[in-house]
Amino acid sequence: MVDYAKSLLASNNTFTDQMHRMDRAVDAAMDKWQGDAAAAASARSLSESLAASHIDTAVIAIAEAHASQGAVLDGIRTSLLAIVDLEVPGAGMSVADDGTVTAPTVPVGGAVVIAMLLQSQLDAQADAIEVRIKALLAQFGDGELQAAQAIRAAQQQLDVVSNSPEAATISPVVSDIVSGKTSLPSDPAQLNEMWSTLSPADKDALFAHDNYIGNRDGLPVVDRDHYNRIKLDDELARAEACDPAVSDRLVDLQAVRDTVEKDPNRMLMLLDTQSGAQTHAAVAVGNPDTADHVSVTAPGLNTTVGGAIGAMTEEGEQMKLAAEQQLDNTTDHANETVSTIAWIGYDAPQLDKEDYLSEESIAGTIQVAQPWNAQAAAPNLSQFYEGIDASNHDGDPHLTAVGHSYGSFTTGLALQETPEGIVDDVMVYGSPGLGTGHDFVDSSLDKLNIAPGHAYEMTAHDDPVAHMNRFGWSPGYMSEFTHLDTDATTTADGVARQGATGHSDYPRSGDNGALRTSGYNTAVVIAGLADVPGQLVTGDSAMKTGGIDILDGLIDLTR
Repeated sequence: MVDYAKSLLASNNTFTDQMHRMDRAVDAAMDKWQGDAAAAASARSLSESLAASHIDTAVIAIAEAHASQGAVLDGIRTSLLAIVDLEVPGAGMSVADDGTVTAPTVPVGGAVVIAMLLQSQLDAQADAIEVRIKALLAQFGDGELQAAQAIRAAQQQLDVVSNSPEAATISPVVSDIVSGKTSLPSDPAQLNEMWSTLSPADKDALFAHDNYIGNRDGLPVVDRDHYNRIKLDDELARAEACDPAVSDRLVDLQAVRDTVEKDPNRMLMLLDTQSGAQTHAAVAVGNPDTADHVSVTAPGLNTTVGGAIGAMTEEGEQMKLAAEQQLDNTTDHANETVSTIAWIGYDAPQLDKEDYLSEESIAGTIQVAQPWNAQAAAPNLSQFYEGIDASNHDGDPHLTAVGHSYGSFTTGLALQETPEGIVDDVMVYGSPGLGTGHDFVDSSLDKLNIAPGHAYEMTAHDDPVAHMNRFGWSPGYMSEFTHLDTDATTTADGVARQGATGHSDYPRSGDNGALRTSGYNTAVVIAGLADVPGQLVTGDSAMKTGGIDILDGLIDLTR
């Protein structure tokens, strides 16, 4: 069995090498081949790669079943033969195939009593050896049964996969979707329930039908990551081959690849180069489906996938580590897990920093002053929240919506479309408003579907955006929001933290490598520990900090 496993793995390696050659050949062909036929060939290549991946997985499972079960049986066999071949003959005894051990007969001679005593001792010794042998034989029999079951199960998986996705039978439900008679459920909870009933062949058929299936909210994040990575490889190869459909997205695709490949703990939840003026992507650190606490961060002005997905994911990594450290240090919360998601799922307004009079800058200035981009993004972000809630294994993770700058406005609009109970906490910083209006009586939390005491904001010194009140009152001016400090301080965990100033420092680590006070506050909220006395560093409202900033500015002007 062990030797067979080695041989099977060697054959499988030959198979996978051939598939990799095929992939490289297709990629090379795409260097000079474009158009509908090229797209069809690329899709066929994806289909074959999927089939090969499943065959590879199934064959490895068969080999591992033989190797692991064979090793177990070999251990029992070694122990058994040590008794049968060495111990039994050494004692002058014999053993039958069923494990019965027979002691030698002691000659009676003249000393009848002594002979009887010796015979009794030998028989007892034989009985003890027999018990050990029969126990090992029983273990071996059980081991053979377990091995047969494991090998049979692995073989059945290979039989199901067969040679291609087309060869495997797909369910009538999926057949109707592929043929266009019906469509997948748009509701994330319904989609998650349906997806759980599908076979691997069903899922692959849906991917072949829609290469962006991994972007569907409600799918398990493992499957989203699996199919989005296949699509990433395909689009990256075509972009490098100057396919006009994706050639202008090369920098974005390379950034996504570098980000997800940097750490195996990262998952690609969104990849879309087609629906927007910009590339959209979302990367999770940790698995949102298994985490107790999940956060989704939406960025603002001048954010692009190519320029920011890596940095946002790194910031999310630091938030996750800090949040889990706070959980481990808190009674009754040790071992709880966190997943943070960098969501660039919309066309953020853009300014050309090199030329503020360029067409791009003029268009971006208009966009950042208007609600259009956020209004277009809000339904997608809202459904993204619902998808996380639907696919999480516990059914209701502690979910925090985080928004910065124009992204906080997008977050506010998304929360207004999200059913109550999906998002538990909201944390915004540098916010020009959340789309809740300019009423003098706070009603923002009702509009945002957030419970009282679960809305937090930060307004750093010298951040003019947080005082704009452009899209409703900025949260720093709302009494319903808990105002958190951004100044330098030593936090409850004993870490000396630098302060955040201006509009961009909030999520960034300080010069000492630790999160700033603002980042620490965000991590505490994400961990669901905001109600623990002494954890958060509270601060003043924007009315006060803004007044101080204005006063300081006037003093500077008089000097």
